[in-house]
Amino acid sequence: MPIDVGEAVRAALALVEADGLDKLTVRRLATELGVKAPALYWHFSGKRALLDHMTDAIVAPVLTRLPPPDTFWLTWLEEAGLALHAALLGHRDGPRVALGADLRVARSLGEFAERTVEVLHRAGYPLGDATRAAGVLVHFILGRAVEDQSWPGEHDEAAAIATIPFPLMARGLRERHAAGATVTDNFRYALGVLLAGLNATRPA
Repeated sequence: MPIDVGEAVRAALALVEADGLDKLTVRRLATELGVKAPALYWHFSGKRALLDHMTDAIVAPVLTRLPPPDTFWLTWLEEAGLALHAALLGHRDGPRVALGADLRVARSLGEFAERTVEVLHRAGYPLGDATRAAGVLVHFILGRAVEDQSWPGEHDEAAAIATIPFPLMARGLRERHAAGATVTDNFRYALGVLLAGLNATRPA
């Protein structure tokens, strides 16, 4: 029977949502779709290729929410970064799915990077440096999202903090927890630090 790539990707995302990324294999997806594994390998050369298509599906909605390219560049980067971070965290193991993505297949993530390069170039970065800076931003968001998704939820956070053997770090984390800081609050702060660095290194 013919395989619809979009249907296969949606089924793969559903499997990850149910059981986590580590349980996903091309063979298991084939069983879920009622086909033989070789039929899927025709469309996905391996698990990484499947993950690239899944990344494309996760990030595609972000592109519709990006600010116009003529928005003040730091505002654009902040809003875009928050949107990508939220999209990744909106899926179980979403950040891990996207880590190491091939942008030639994960086209939506590639388009996100392309628009970031455009904004940075308009802000005064030479094109080569704009690609470097865009890479810094995208890799930061991906890595931070992995960490944020692995951090205990609100109800378990206090217990996790209690196990940290470093007193200043534990005290600071308790202060943040008591103040009601959310994952998004903490990410926004960290993103602001990164953007301040980009602003400081922008060519005059």
